[in-house]
Amino acid sequence: MTTIGADGTAVFLVIPVKRSIGSKQRLASELPDQVRQLVSRALASRMARCAAEGWAPSRVVVVGDDPEVTELCGRLGLATLPDLGEGQSAAVRIGQAWCLERGATALATVAADLPRVEATDIRELWAATARLERNSVALIPDRSGTGTNGMILNPAAQDLFAFGPDSLARHREMALHLGLQLSVLDLPRLAWDVDRPEDLVAPSHPLAEGAHPVVAWAQEVATFDQRATQLEELPDG
Repeated sequence: MTTIGADGTAVFLVIPVKRSIGSKQRLASELPDQVRQLVSRALASRMARCAAEGWAPSRVVVVGDDPEVTELCGRLGLATLPDLGEGQSAAVRIGQAWCLERGATALATVAADLPRVEATDIRELWAATARLERNSVALIPDRSGTGTNGMILNPAAQDLFAFGPDSLARHREMALHLGLQLSVLDLPRLAWDVDRPEDLVAPSHPLAEGAHPVVAWAQEVATFDQRATQLEELPDG
């Protein structure tokens, strides 16, 4: 795949990967720490594989510190940078600096914990980045319509990164404050993340059927763990 848009835009992708140890704290009521770590690693690995197929690998950087994800990225030809542990926005800025050093003019970032992502979604993200007009930002909301699972910027040096709960409103406000042209991308498979206990259960949602196995697997492990806990709490005899 070419890394240059039709108008000469050099398009890059940053994927921040949260630290797997102690990750997904909002899932702690359903999954023990070791399982949450495995779920995070599985999701990040899936995203890395899709990025390697859907985007030019030399224009992708993964920011994270999981050694297995880093090793996989190396085999896929993706660059990796260490995460300093200061949150998603800071991780994206680390990747952004790497991209700017290599001539990026437009930049996309997408969360790593998206179980329904396919390589076709990353290709569509690349196409949207390549055609984004200068002084523009495009946001990818989560399923709730309150969070931000991805963002595209042109120019790449813009800093609108304020990820976290209810970030979509913050990103909108920042874009308007900076006078940027704002749009919202409808990429349904990039809207489904795994962040809360209810995300482990297939919802009444157009994408629920055929959900990626990591969701069902995590739900199955959670159920098994709950049953084991219940058995341990039964009185003797």
